[in-house]
Amino acid sequence: MDSLSLFDVEPSPADHAPPTTVATPVRRAHPPHAVRGPVMLAVDGNSLAHRAFHAYGRVDESLGVARGGLYGFVALLSALCEKVGADGLVVGFDCRAGSERKRRFADYKANRSDKDPALYDLLDEAPTVLVELGVPVVVPVGWEADDVVGSAASAAGAAGWHCVVATSDRDAFGLISDTTTVLRLRSGLDNAVAYTPAVLRRELGIAPEQYVEFAALRGDTSDNLPGVPGIGPSRAKALLQAFPTVAAAVADPIGCRSVLGKAVGQALIDDVASDASVFARNVDLMRIRRDLAVDIDACRRTASTDRIERCLRDWGLPMLIRRVTAAIGARPEPVPPPAAPVA
Repeated sequence: MDSLSLFDVEPSPADHAPPTTVATPVRRAHPPHAVRGPVMLAVDGNSLAHRAFHAYGRVDESLGVARGGLYGFVALLSALCEKVGADGLVVGFDCRAGSERKRRFADYKANRSDKDPALYDLLDEAPTVLVELGVPVVVPVGWEADDVVGSAASAAGAAGWHCVVATSDRDAFGLISDTTTVLRLRSGLDNAVAYTPAVLRRELGIAPEQYVEFAALRGDTSDNLPGVPGIGPSRAKALLQAFPTVAAAVADPIGCRSVLGKAVGQALIDDVASDASVFARNVDLMRIRRDLAVDIDACRRTASTDRIERCLRDWGLPMLIRRVTAAIGARPEPVPPPAAPVA
């Protein structure tokens, strides 16, 4: 189990004492990098719930396993809002009734072990608590939290907002743009990395619009998606540094074989031409949807202090009232309008 300092979160003082072990307070921060206009925080709720559960779920017997995870979830969400200076917030969760990606490829995520039943309890409770707190929650039928944050980023950009996507999933790197930053959650909120186009280029050597093809070539073991045989991260990067897309590479067989080596290059050319293409399958499964309905105006922070207090007392989390009110409650001043485009 990760230590409580994983998230650098401490509850504000309130009527009840917090769990006996307390983490380092999160520091008030500006958005991950300078932005113009209001900031939307789009959160992968499943990713956040997993981290909260494994860090907090068994910390304090008085809270209980699921309640400890819920405490951690709400505390971490508040810390994220503070860190990015969120003017709006939306949280997405995976649909548990069915998966369109699994329908397309039966082995999708088939390598994952069963979750702790108490984690399922948290995944049931967290969306309910968020709705009671006035936080918009989207659970798309057949789709995943990734598709929610991707759609939120698209809608935010179109509305003149900047979007910060909080997730631990690398698939979100394909969402990075001038209007979308991906805050990848790691071991400690202060260690979370804010990925902009420049940061991604510096770290992986590719542009955000190339990331899905990069991942499709390489494969993703966490989702049980093998890559194209013979192509790992180094060869995938080399190919996409030499060509803007895989289609451009296979259209130049000599150049493709030159970059990847004769055998591997020809294997990729053959794969792309095949009806059972590994590359095409991976692209289809890894591409995040950006067209789900996300109402940006409904994501503005409007929850009253009374609403937040009533919800957290009902759920046995009064120690978080002050922190949550400051982080996600209605702002005393209106959300600033989107900035005018730079000429």
